[in-house]
Amino acid sequence: MKNTYWLCLFFLVLPATASAQVDTTKSPYGTYRFEGEDVVFEFDVRKYEKAVRASDSTAVDFADLKILSVAVQGDFNKWSEKGWKMKRLDTYRFELRKPTRAFKDAPNWQFKFVINGTYFTDPQTALRQKGMLGWYDLQNPNVAPVAKDTGNAAFFLKGFKSAKKVVLTGSFNNWDEHALEMKPTAEGWSAHLTLLPADYEYKFIVDSVWMHDPGNPEKRYNEYYTFNSVLRLAKTIHFELKGFSDAQKVHLAGNFNNWDPTGITMSRITNGWSIDLPLGHGKHLYKFIVDGNWMTDPANPRTELDLEGNTNSVILVR
Repeated sequence: MKNTYWLCLFFLVLPATASAQVDTTKSPYGTYRFEGEDVVFEFDVRKYEKAVRASDSTAVDFADLKILSVAVQGDFNKWSEKGWKMKRLDTYRFELRKPTRAFKDAPNWQFKFVINGTYFTDPQTALRQKGMLGWYDLQNPNVAPVAKDTGNAAFFLKGFKSAKKVVLTGSFNNWDEHALEMKPTAEGWSAHLTLLPADYEYKFIVDSVWMHDPGNPEKRYNEYYTFNSVLRLAKTIHFELKGFSDAQKVHLAGNFNNWDPTGITMSRITNGWSIDLPLGHGKHLYKFIVDGNWMTDPANPRTELDLEGNTNSVILVR
């Protein structure tokens, strides 16, 4: 009988912070990253020591395996028996690229790597038993901005009217020095972009001279001993908990406020409790706290387990 093997890898976490380069998640169990509009899964045989045979849970050394195929299974592909097959890059590495739209209907973001064609039907239980449950810190994808006269991000540089060329560059376009030329105005230079909600760092290049935005007081020190200006773009998200009319207080807590149990107080409404909160692009975890009792959002089917086995609600901000 043909032996087949399974491996599990779980949970995406998306902080609302952009960076100048594409950030790659690294862990003992594998890697993945965002590149533009694609999610890129990576599997490297050298990062694993053992697999588990699905039929009898016997551990098998990776050195004893001839890996013929690797696939990705998860809620996003309904735990397809064949999974999403990964492409072999070399002796050790496999890769899979999928557009982010392929994940829009996933109830949560659990997934596993499947070795030589098998699958496991109860991954959460398996991970709790084997202690493999982990968090993966995935940065916001670099966004290719679209330059328009109108957009949700406006950049202005006053003065410098004698400059021949002013370029806008930042973490939103991998610090490209040529792509986004600003337009001259009566007061200086301007550019309008369409960007996902997130935190961005940027600079102006005035006739080849790099400078931070003198009109923006928020800036960060960089590795070149200069400053990058910071732009924060958020999207207002409506949180609502229906019912619980007898509750005295209801709070909202999540990874966006370090799980502070009293930091965000919800307002009483006719049919429950609600609050509007600005959040950056990415995936956010949260819970409601009703008179001191923590609970997931009963109206939200997206959930994930944390390292302690607690279930949290998930919201994706796009």
